[in-house]
Amino acid sequence: MASFKIALLLGVIAFVNACSQAPGTTTTTVTTTVTTVSADDGSEAGLLSAHERSLIRKTWDQAKKDGDVAPQVLFRFVKAHPEYQKMFSKFANVPQSELLSNGNFLAQAYTILAGLNVVIQSLFSQELMANQLNALGGAHQPRGATPVMFEQFGGILEEVLAEELGSGFTAEARQAWKNGIAALVAGIAKNLKKAEDLADPQTKLTPHQIQDVQRSWENIRNGRNALVSSIFVKLFKETPRIQKFFAKFANVAVDSLAGNAEYEKQIALVADRLDTMISAMGDKLQLLGNINYMRYTHTERGIPRAPWEDFSRLLLDVLGSKGVSSDDLDSWKGVLAVFVNGVSPIKK
Repeated sequence: MASFKIALLLGVIAFVNACSQAPGTTTTTVTTTVTTVSADDGSEAGLLSAHERSLIRKTWDQAKKDGDVAPQVLFRFVKAHPEYQKMFSKFANVPQSELLSNGNFLAQAYTILAGLNVVIQSLFSQELMANQLNALGGAHQPRGATPVMFEQFGGILEEVLAEELGSGFTAEARQAWKNGIAALVAGIAKNLKKAEDLADPQTKLTPHQIQDVQRSWENIRNGRNALVSSIFVKLFKETPRIQKFFAKFANVAVDSLAGNAEYEKQIALVADRLDTMISAMGDKLQLLGNINYMRYTHTERGIPRAPWEDFSRLLLDVLGSKGVSSDDLDSWKGVLAVFVNGVSPIKK
């Protein structure tokens, strides 16, 4: 039973592998740290019976005779999910209306067909399949492939098989494929990135980072004025010239800043702006708007990048002293890097 789960998984992995390889190239085993899946692993639900495996093989042997099956599956996949077409460098910018006549597209489609055919005809090579699963899972983890992609691809494959085979694709056969795809998703989830770990292409933040930062900030935000003030004091003591950017208290002794009306007003402004940006991280447009506003207003004042980097460093120190966990601090580092790069980009 476990052999089918592993075999089917490898076949659909051929789809993601094609995203990053040119037609006809050979898959290279990548050594990395991944969750090891053994050939006898039976922890996932949906393992298939011998009869179901036979149905899979029988329906596949019938469907693959039609040369249109592979192009149709891939075409419908990128049509339903246009964002995935960008993963195929050879036809990333080809209009969808031209895909079915594009040589690179067809080559990739038949690469997928060949991969599926090999593994479905090798359902009982448990050891080989398990070894390849571990290697391919590790290779695709850093590429951003997610279990959802495989689930979506499997659903479209099922639709095409149903249309191709007609009455030959019985309810029993359809259920066998559904079970196989469910096992696929359960198995691949061990080695591929989850959606919450993928960065938004515009904000460069992951849902995981946003959640960590907003959660830990909520625990300390009521004391944000005092937190920001402590950072400013350290910043001015480390680099006195930074205080000169604040004309209204530029010449006030650092140890006398507390209680100074203009200083307290500036602290409240910075603390509230930081709070606003953190609260807006889940709203892409609002976050980018805040970052752009900060860049515009501070460029006019001639504030260089270094003070932003120092403020971020000292903020991380304060967060650590307040008990923020190391995992959450890692998320803070990523978020603050995005803030700093947005407000004061590195000059090339």
